[in-house]
Amino acid sequence: MSFTIIQRIADQLNKLIPDSTIYINQVEGGFQEPSFYIHPITSNSKPELFKRQKRSYYYQVVYFPDPQQPITEQIEAMQDLLLDNFQVLDGFAVIRNREFEPVDNTLSFTFMVNLRTYPEDHTLKQQTMTYRGGIKNV
Repeated sequence: MSFTIIQRIADQLNKLIPDSTIYINQVEGGFQEPSFYIHPITSNSKPELFKRQKRSYYYQVVYFPDPQQPITEQIEAMQDLLLDNFQVLDGFAVIRNREFEPVDNTLSFTFMVNLRTYPEDHTLKQQTMTYRGGIKNV
């Protein structure tokens, strides 16, 4: 099964904070709190030798703390937890350029995922083969 990067980010967050609510799409009426919202920011690609590419994907994770608890303490605790533990998407890629910023009683966490890729070639390959020859008896 193929997983998107956003699914891998959600899986990693769920490993750190089990049973957490994680959104990957906008929700009418707002998000349930506490929760996370993951969305892509931008991406770029730089060509390398032999059709390989170095791709950089930038994401933002927004943490919405529980409004019934002290907001600042929750934001600081979540920032420390993510700084200590959200460094790798297990078996896939390292998280780079991690930045945290408290914004309007939420925690904004931006980061980059770097990948070296080789684009898939879906063109049809050799469908028939003409063979001329045989086995020579000695």
